[in-house]
Amino acid sequence: MNRFDLENQIQACWSTKDDIDLVVESITSGTMSNDKIVDALMGISQLHEMRCERAFETFTQLIHSGAISDLGFDDHGDLY
Repeated sequence: MNRFDLENQIQACWSTKDDIDLVVESITSGTMSNDKIVDALMGISQLHEMRCERAFETFTQLIHSGAISDLGFDDHGDLY
């Protein structure tokens, strides 16, 4: 893993917006039933969580390996 992997994974998190936009387009065109809307949104939510967890795991690995510095972060991972 390197910082470019992390960058790509962070970018993948942004694809959630595109997924939601597609669902909204389908809703406004009337092509989705309520059940399909709920299923789509639940799936998007799960995928977003997985993408974010993967990016955070990569970030953690890079910190621990020294590939990126943890300077500027407190013990809870918050910027100070």
